[in-house]
Amino acid sequence: MKKFYILTLVIPCLVLLSLSSSAQYTGGTYTAVLAGDWHTTSGPGIWATVEPPQNCNNCKIVVNIEGTVNLNTNVNLSNNSILLVGGTGNTTVLQIGNSSSTGFAGSYSVILANDGTTSSIKLVTESSLVNAAAAGTYDGVLVSYTSGAVTSYFKQVGNAPEGFVGNSIASSGPASFGTTLVGAANLTSIGTLPIILSNFSAVPDNGAVDLAWTTDIEINSDHFVVQSSTNAGATWDNIGTVDAQGNSAVAVNYSFTDKKPATGTSEYRLEMVDRDGKYAYSAVKAVRIGLVNSVSVYPNPATDYVNVALSGDASVSANIRLLNLSGQLLMEKNVTNAGGTTVPLSVSNFPQGNYLIVITGSDGTKQVNKLLITK
Repeated sequence: MKKFYILTLVIPCLVLLSLSSSAQYTGGTYTAVLAGDWHTTSGPGIWATVEPPQNCNNCKIVVNIEGTVNLNTNVNLSNNSILLVGGTGNTTVLQIGNSSSTGFAGSYSVILANDGTTSSIKLVTESSLVNAAAAGTYDGVLVSYTSGAVTSYFKQVGNAPEGFVGNSIASSGPASFGTTLVGAANLTSIGTLPIILSNFSAVPDNGAVDLAWTTDIEINSDHFVVQSSTNAGATWDNIGTVDAQGNSAVAVNYSFTDKKPATGTSEYRLEMVDRDGKYAYSAVKAVRIGLVNSVSVYPNPATDYVNVALSGDASVSANIRLLNLSGQLLMEKNVTNAGGTTVPLSVSNFPQGNYLIVITGSDGTKQVNKLLITK
């Protein structure tokens, strides 16, 4: 699910009071004193002493300069590490460009590990900025989640795609919060994380609608609420609930059947609910339910006759055809004001075997039913 952030002003003096003691950071404190490239091949570069390690475990990184720091490497923050951007009197920009990398090892990224701690990025003042407008596929600010030998990544700042399993793209949607973050914000690696929904379909099936969806990644998911609308999304009704897997880095398939869909066009969506009650919505799927989506054929098998029962809108006309399996037309009837009627067909003259009954409504919908004739 999409990650939610609480946007709050951070009073600089309180930040200094609460974080000024570097002794609590066993991974060290690293302070930028110049604008320029984050990473250099030799020397401290923009840093007061040494450059922060790529894997920063319980460390503090302070980027409080007047100007732009170009992130030209990848940095992994874990175990309560913190990256502070900006400070009183400075307009600090952390610029994330396009690495053209095909994986995270060579990316320009800040990755927050979802390891049960509160590693974070803090934009200290309103003039602090993380700008990833030009970032590439594997670049930006991301959250990582490791399960067994698999690490999944969820992009929070940057351009699409937003989800990855290892270095493989798992979603083609836009990044969760656009391409830039401006203002005082606290970005942490805890809270609501995305469900990567790779597929969602709604298909009419003999008077019902079969819904199916697949998640490639789930973290802290609780359940799915299936919703439908008959007024183009003006209002939505909850028609069912499906429990979620919870945590998974492999594909999980789900399904639900709307057994009593409304006649006409219905829209369906999923409300994806996290364990802490936060939620996000899937894409919307539209389904046209016409006369021929509510058809029953009986008796089946048939010997002398078969009934075709049509339900739905009484003003809709229908064309009923009996075909053999070679597609040859054996019988045809046109029915006006067909909704709510039952049409008998005599089949006693046809040899034993399998046939098709095809019903086409004047609204353009169609249904095909198999019929077995026995002797």
